[in-house]
Amino acid sequence: MVPDPAPVLCYFDGACRGNQFSRKGPMWVAYVVGQEEHVHEIPDVVTAQGPARSNNLAEYQALLLLLRRLRERRPGRAGVRYVVHGDSQLVVYQMLGRYHVSDAKLLPLHQEARRLAEGLPVNFRWVPRERNRAGHLLE
Repeated sequence: MVPDPAPVLCYFDGACRGNQFSRKGPMWVAYVVGQEEHVHEIPDVVTAQGPARSNNLAEYQALLLLLRRLRERRPGRAGVRYVVHGDSQLVVYQMLGRYHVSDAKLLPLHQEARRLAEGLPVNFRWVPRERNRAGHLLE
């Protein structure tokens, strides 16, 4: 019997620099799939209340880009499993169903992330910031 291959380790992180000091800077996202590393500046999220940006919105945007990348990789990769790590307890625990999504701006992003994760062999895990490979890309 051939053992299952090790899972592909993935990481995501997002940041809106200056967010905690009432200044708004651009949002940046990073994600890692195995040895692939991606960093992008992203535009504000369009909401019913107008454009918005925050660390939580950036975290979800990073997760969405990561999940889209996993969906692109999926064809022809039988037996591949993914472990997605993030240092945002909010996002990871919402994806695991431990936290309720109460912020109206996050709800559509959460729903999209759940849709993208559906059918993928993916597990979500929270890690401390210092162990988040994607977070190091944003430093």
